[in-house]
Amino acid sequence: MQKRGGELTFVSLDESRAPAARSAGELESLGAALDDLATLQPDLAELVDLKFFCGFSFAEIAAIRSVSERTVQRDWAKARLLLLRWLTDA
Repeated sequence: MQKRGGELTFVSLDESRAPAARSAGELESLGAALDDLATLQPDLAELVDLKFFCGFSFAEIAAIRSVSERTVQRDWAKARLLLLRWLTDA
């Protein structure tokens, strides 16, 4: 295994599968919630980046982090709940 993600392959983004753009206010709220998450739980913020923005599967993230896929799924659920709480309280 190579260092720094040498075993990963890059794929091009299929723009037709990208979610529709949201309002500037919604994106600003999401950005603030992600910043809060990164401050309090950096590992969960990284998970959101890997899953949501990079499109990695739970299995791929588990391999990157050297943890079980179930651990990644639990962390994903926790991250989603925290973000939802911050977005609905805003």
